[in-house]
Amino acid sequence: MLIGMGSRNVLLPLSTAALREVDIHGSFRYANTYPTAIGLLSSGKLENVEKLISHRMPLEDTANAFNLLSRGKDESGNMVLKIIVGSS
Repeated sequence: MLIGMGSRNVLLPLSTAALREVDIHGSFRYANTYPTAIGLLSSGKLENVEKLISHRMPLEDTANAFNLLSRGKDESGNMVLKIIVGSS
């Protein structure tokens, strides 16, 4: 699922998606969907959802977290998807 605007150009492994028969959907307008999403997350029906969090940083590194997110990749070349800032 592609949510929101994102980058102007995005590279996707379409051959892999086609081979695995993955459906790719986009959603630009997602008003009032948060209660449903939170309910789905809290139900435990989504497996491996913790893998969406790519990085964790302490509160004092908030500025660095925003910088890292804007770059899209960390120093090791790993994709930055979701950063949790603060205590875990």
